[in-house]
Amino acid sequence: MTHPVTPLSTELSAGFTAVELGRIQRAYELAAHIHAGQVRKSGDPYITHPVAVAEIVGEVGLDCDSVCAALLHDVITDTECTSARLRAEFGDEITGLVQGMSDLDRQYDQAAIDGADDRVLTLKVLDRLHNMRTLQPLPLAKRQRKSRETVDLVAPAARRLGLQAIADELETIARQHLPSDTGLAGRVLALASMILPAAFRASYRKEWLGDLEQLRGRRARAWFAVGLLYGMPALALALRRSPGRTSKTWLLAVSHWILRSNSRTWAPLALFLGWVVMEIARNSLGDAIVALITVPPVFHAGVGYLRAKLGLSTSDE
Repeated sequence: MTHPVTPLSTELSAGFTAVELGRIQRAYELAAHIHAGQVRKSGDPYITHPVAVAEIVGEVGLDCDSVCAALLHDVITDTECTSARLRAEFGDEITGLVQGMSDLDRQYDQAAIDGADDRVLTLKVLDRLHNMRTLQPLPLAKRQRKSRETVDLVAPAARRLGLQAIADELETIARQHLPSDTGLAGRVLALASMILPAAFRASYRKEWLGDLEQLRGRRARAWFAVGLLYGMPALALALRRSPGRTSKTWLLAVSHWILRSNSRTWAPLALFLGWVVMEIARNSLGDAIVALITVPPVFHAGVGYLRAKLGLSTSDE
């Protein structure tokens, strides 16, 4: 039977000497022996995981000691193998990397990541990458916990290490297992989309929330939401206007009637704003205050745009 590490050794043969490839083979053989009988949640033999991590380490271009440490990275945590045994067989360098990864397993928080050696942290990021690629067999609660940890801790660490493509992949996979997290901007847009025709509402809401999830930071999301809110009344009118109808349709007549009066215009908008603020306040009083400050100017701009577009003046009837 071909050892799982053979393709790895062949792929790395141009970058490592025969002595180094022999050390990689010995690391695989020890890992395969120690992990014998262990299986992953998927039912695959456990050794497939360290081999996959070692392959990723090779693809990134790390050194022989890092490849060996990747193959052995779970032996201290998950088996009876001791650091003393590793040190006797592979020396201080590889043992230190494996021990560092095991220490991170025991305390995986921001303080531990900030204090970790860059080589250890790189291996841990690559270990997490394979775990995220094979996350599906885990229970939902654990998938979400690992995904949140990946978004909050691991992906930022990957970026700090210069592993941008890996950080992007980690975050993309993680967000597939997390509920939508678009914050205040998402909640406001979801509520405001109620003015759109029912036939269009779901598709526009899905598109907007998807775009929001790609933006980083509250400020970028807030400006995105403001832009959409500004144009939403005009979009609602356009979507409700059937082909072939003119500006004399009942919808435009009703719109003219409402917009000519400040009381008819602002009373329903005030009620809508109150509802939005109360809904948001259930989760965050701070976000509700922000909505109360920022949404009225957007409403005012939208009403002004519509009145200008329709050539309307106002009265206080």
